[in-house]
This record gives sequence, C-alpha cells and structure tokens, in this order.
Amino acid sequence: MDKRLHSRIAVEPQCKARFQLGGQSYNNITVSNLGADGCCIQVPKQSVSSLNDKTLLEGWELIHPSLPKGTIKAKVVWCHGQEPRTEFIETGIQFMDVPSGYSRDLDKYVTTLAKSNPPSFM
Repeated sequence: MDKRLHSRIAVEPQCKARFQLGGQSYNNITVSNLGADGCCIQVPKQSVSSLNDKTLLEGWELIHPSLPKGTIKAKVVWCHGQEPRTEFIETGIQFMDVPSGYSRDLDKYVTTLAKSNPPSFM
C-alpha cells in the first residue's frame, strides 16, 4: 500500500536531475518516478559513494522542459542497491523547502502525465 501524500508517476527516461554533493556536481541523473513532494533517482554506484539516508543534496534541479525551473534542497530518504553486484543505487528523494508554486507545477505535470498514460494491466 502506498502511503504517500502525493502520487508518483514513472517519468524515465524523459526526466533527469542534477545536484551538488560534497563539492561535486552530478548531472544527467535518471529520475524513475516523480511526485509533487519527491522522486526516485538512479545514481551510478561508482559516481556517488557517500549517499545514505538523510544526505542533503544542494542545488537540486529537475531537467525537463515541462517542469518548474529553479533549484531547491532535497534530502535522501532511502537507498537500495548497495550490494557489490549492482550498478546503480536506487535512491528516494524528498524535496525540502519547496515554494508552493513549484509543488503545484509538479503536481499538475504528474496529474497531466497520468491522464495521458494510464497504467496498463497484463
């Protein structure tokens, strides 16, 4: 059961993100799913070894023409894929101190995308 306040929708491969961590810039990071309050990203394991729960990501920015412009703060809330055989670290991100217009625009994008791409069941 999903306990999120805001729904999420798959946005891979069209949505990317960038952020700073420990003085390093990370660009073109794949966003798997997106909601008004956060997302899930796939970070190449060899790129970021210092990700863990509660890591703060500065200068967070979503890269997609239909998404709000500007940078915000984000926080890692969970990480999966730390095993030696995995190539990516799947990471849950929570957006922090987000202007209301930014959240509203994200929610509008997610709702529009969900209406145009209803889930299919096999």
